[in-house]
Amino acid sequence: MSRLGSGIALVGRRAELTALRDTLRRARDGQPAVVLLSGDAGIGKSRVLTELIDSAESDGDTVFLGRCLDTAEAALPYLPFVEIIRQLADHAPQAVENRPELQPLLPHSHRSSASGRELDQLQMFNAVLDALNDLAADRCVVIGIEDLHWADRSSRDLFAFLASRLSHQRILVVATYRSDDMHRRHPLRWTLAEVVRLRTVERLQLEPFDQDDSRALVRSLAEESLDEDAVTRIAEASEGNAFLAEELVSNPSTGIPRELADLLLARVEWLAAPTQQVLRLASVIGREFSHRLLSEASESTQSELDSALREAITHNVLTVCQSGDVYQFRHALFREAVYNDLLPGERIRLHRRLATALTDARYPGAAAELAHHHLEGGDHVAALNASVRAATEAKELAAPAETLLHLERALRLWSSVSDADNQTGISKVDLTVWAGRVAEAAGEPDRAIAHGRTAIELVDHLGDPIRSAAMRYQYARYLLRLDWVEQSAYEVAEQAWALVAETPPVR
Repeated sequence: MSRLGSGIALVGRRAELTALRDTLRRARDGQPAVVLLSGDAGIGKSRVLTELIDSAESDGDTVFLGRCLDTAEAALPYLPFVEIIRQLADHAPQAVENRPELQPLLPHSHRSSASGRELDQLQMFNAVLDALNDLAADRCVVIGIEDLHWADRSSRDLFAFLASRLSHQRILVVATYRSDDMHRRHPLRWTLAEVVRLRTVERLQLEPFDQDDSRALVRSLAEESLDEDAVTRIAEASEGNAFLAEELVSNPSTGIPRELADLLLARVEWLAAPTQQVLRLASVIGREFSHRLLSEASESTQSELDSALREAITHNVLTVCQSGDVYQFRHALFREAVYNDLLPGERIRLHRRLATALTDARYPGAAAELAHHHLEGGDHVAALNASVRAATEAKELAAPAETLLHLERALRLWSSVSDADNQTGISKVDLTVWAGRVAEAAGEPDRAIAHGRTAIELVDHLGDPIRSAAMRYQYARYLLRLDWVEQSAYEVAEQAWALVAETPPVR
């Protein structure tokens, strides 16, 4: 599995690692735990997690690592758990083969909507838990989840489910997230508020290094290439942030930039122009990207592309993942800086180029990526079609939150596409009704009510009293999800009855 780490000896973090190792020892004795490891971007969360994982593996524990990625609106469901289940299947094939509920989480799985029943999300959650419980019967299982702040809704739900079901298993879950990203409306805040009340959940915040540790880190990174004044200057400029200190040591001639993004871009600008262009295209794909997709979307020859990638890897802007032909930006901040520096017209062109490369892709999540690139590229017709397809994919994965996201994007695009019914093969009425039902399944009663209200208006224009009554019946069900609107639900039900009271019974 691909790990983020460094050959440099770990500086500081003795208290944090001691706490983590104590928690791991208790987990081995049947006291499971979930540790929420937080800190600012670049503070060293991945480094601490890597240190713990290496220690656990050397002691014979079973370790799985899943990473969340910044996929913007692509919303690929269960992304970190797809990686974990893939590793689980490699480690213990029977644990996955005997549980058909886990098959949709495996790459190249052949899902069929005609399987006789839709996959229930709770069944999938229970299957993941049961598989982990089986492994934990023999030895302690350590699960690392990186960058939980980028997790999709379904992954957050599965994470909360696992945290709430730990009681006596030999399982330790360590999830990292950026505390500086936790603005008031960040979706992860609600998950954290739910799980921190559980007795098995612990919080561990990584604070910036003090000056002594900052200087020690800079010295270890510089390997005597800097004098003491430069070490002190960089240590002060890094403000205790390990990643920023590493960047300043790697490129001391750039001086002390005012913002991290400026420093990262200064590092990239040292590279050859063709390499910079490849990095710009890669930043549009995301933190992690495959050679195949980059090659299909790039205008460079294979030789030019290889040279650009080699230079980016040599200068530590990109790293090679151990799984297949996959690369990633060495730090998410690199990708963010490069992407945010794109000119508006340049960004649109690159998104369109990627959409073209993804047109015939059929792997899980391809439709979601395609919809995102078409939308950012300004092709609303293609974005609408891909959004409907992505909703269907998410439905097959039993991911109601992501299904709703794609449906709502399709509904937002609807008015900007002429003849949208024929373009998509579905009417706006059916799409809105579907969105209401999925919102109810996703535990979003307010959004279910909003879609239900719109669906009634659309259905009434069709002049079909039976369908209008049926939609009001559905809307009344949504209203009954909220205690304070019961009277409104009864009034809507009476309206439904009035529409059909004089009509002969129909199926």
